[in-house]
Amino acid sequence: MILAVTERARTHATAPPLRSSVWRMSEHPPSEGREHGPGIVRHYAPEAEAYRDLWAPVLVRLARWLIDEIPLGSARRILDLGCGVGALLPHLRDASPEAVVIGLDRTRAMVALGPRAFPLLVGDAVRVPFRDRSFDAVVMAFMLFHLPDPTAGLSEARRVLRQGGWIGLLTWGRERDSRARTRWIEELDAEGAATFDEKLAWHELVDTPRKLKERLRAAGFANVNSRVELFVERPSREEFIARGTILGSRRRRWESLPEKSRRALLGRAEQWMKEMSSEDFEEESEVIVTMGRAGT
Repeated sequence: MILAVTERARTHATAPPLRSSVWRMSEHPPSEGREHGPGIVRHYAPEAEAYRDLWAPVLVRLARWLIDEIPLGSARRILDLGCGVGALLPHLRDASPEAVVIGLDRTRAMVALGPRAFPLLVGDAVRVPFRDRSFDAVVMAFMLFHLPDPTAGLSEARRVLRQGGWIGLLTWGRERDSRARTRWIEELDAEGAATFDEKLAWHELVDTPRKLKERLRAAGFANVNSRVELFVERPSREEFIARGTILGSRRRRWESLPEKSRRALLGRAEQWMKEMSSEDFEEESEVIVTMGRAGT
């Protein structure tokens, strides 16, 4: 298991010792042969650096909707569950300067890129390696939909939260693809790019405030609030190509093509992108911002 416990975390004057909160902590990352783990690791590990550079900054901007509202000022321990490359950790520290902020993610390659000023662990969101009531707040930003049983992940978050502690969630709602993205997918289809049936996300389980409220209450949370924010983005042509070739499901399809097909697709894309306006690259996504408090 990757565990980078900083000197600040070890000697923090106001927080209880970090070691006292460790529960069932093993020397190895969770088995990659269980449940959804293997697919998530295979998906994110190859693109960890690209994710850090191209996508994490976008998600951090959206996370302000959550960090600005969840009461973190008096927190002493905060867990970023599904922290990815740890881009949110410094912002959680800014919101709660006296807290020990810990990041945990399933994918070792992502955790390895996290900021070393924070404790970082490889672990499973449904088997969190901490004692009961270890944290004052748990943040799950754009990760809950990766769990085939979201309620199990929420129940585990509830277990490690102290009474009255807060959970903050960000998930995706409805999306509208841009004209450029639709055209890119058509080009991949035309070149015979492979399709992949492995399911890595269950957005349909957590894509509305109503669904999230029901799951949080079932997991033992009260004072649940959930709302929809609209995220509108117009990536540049360079950002669009980068995301289409080195990030996400489009990356996997792109990499399935032979070099000749890739060159042909890029050549055509350069032409039709010149004919498109910035509006043709505009995409809309609903962001579901949800908070709840650990009840009795």
